[in-house]
Amino acid sequence: MGPLGVPEMIFIFVLALLILGPKKLPEVGRAIGKGMAEFRRASNELRSTFDREMHAMERENESVKEVTSSYTPSTYDYPYDDYSYSPETTSSASAPQAAENNPAPTPGASPEKTAPGSEVKS
Repeated sequence: MGPLGVPEMIFIFVLALLILGPKKLPEVGRAIGKGMAEFRRASNELRSTFDREMHAMERENESVKEVTSSYTPSTYDYPYDDYSYSPETTSSASAPQAAENNPAPTPGASPEKTAPGSEVKS
């Protein structure tokens, strides 16, 4: 459906004239014109606000780019040989070693409390 042509516009005008009458037609035309002008003004204001905010965001983005481009990360020469990991030098016991050093009690045995350094008599 394309734009309205001259025959369509004449038909709409004649139909409005018949429905509204010659006294009301100028008032309705003015109201429609004011509404269209208000709509155009609001859409232009919205467009200008949108453009202004987009430009502000672009300026902020450019300033962030300038700051980040001036930043150069420092590189340090750490002696990585001093921080090497070797499993032989750890002092903690692994789970199997801990189990060998502390055997689990046998089922059904009653635990006896003893003072440190005393022996349990069986």
